Amino acid sequence: MIQLYDNPLSPYARKVRLALYEKGLEFEKHEIHTKSQRDELLRVNPRGEVPALVDGGATIYDSAVICAYLEDRYPQVPLLPADPVERARCRRLEKISDGAVDVAGILVFISKMMRPELEQQFPELPAKVTAAVEDVYDFLEREIAGRQVFAGEAFSIAEAALLPHLSVLVFVGYPIGPSRPQLTAWLERMNQRESVQRDMADAVAAFEKSQTIADPLFDNQHLHWRDQRIEGLLQVGLGAWLLDEIEKGTGFLPPPSLCSV
Repeated sequence: MIQLYDNPLSPYARKVRLALYEKGLEFEKHEIHTKSQRDELLRVNPRGEVPALVDGGATIYDSAVICAYLEDRYPQVPLLPADPVERARCRRLEKISDGAVDVAGILVFISKMMRPELEQQFPELPAKVTAAVEDVYDFLEREIAGRQVFAGEAFSIAEAALLPHLSVLVFVGYPIGPSRPQLTAWLERMNQRESVQRDMADAVAAFEKSQTIADPLFDNQHLHWRDQRIEGLLQVGLGAWLLDEIEKGTGFLPPPSLCSV
């Protein structure tokens, strides 16, 4: 059986779970919650990130690579459009979701939940965070215009990638708003899907569990920094703050020996 190493609150892990649910694949969850599980995670992903997937003798990490593997290995329920142009569109939107959309989410998380005191040190930060979210929403409203889904004619990896990010942004107080009716309608349609409801139940249960964990690996004090998140912090003027967080050990990077594994 497929083994999935994840933390249900991770948008990247949620993307993979949505793909597995949509494909109707059975899998066993190995939820990574605590610092004591970090070595277990590093055995399947030398970057120390979730998700990672083990299928027979294959170990795959990086959510985009995992989803591509699932599409190749289990094509019975396709999550990429058949048309080459639409397939390229789907992959482009997944990449944007993993990049710019994730950056908007992480800026919200830092400014609202992780370090709300930063607004006193950087009074321009709230406006920059709001602008980042609004830019994402405006872009996606244009992309979904005249469509039922973002690529092709059915639920795709684009949906699986975008949904976790957008659902959290809306939940924490950034509504899509009446000026973006087509994006709003898309989100309402997606929320009716069984796969999305199952994933949301996973995320809610994980959040409740996280409140009782004494030594969490991922929490609002410890973030795993990655390429475009770092770029996003630099763009809003938080570069010096990020370096300070890394020096204090409250933020961490992938192991430096990654290329040798």
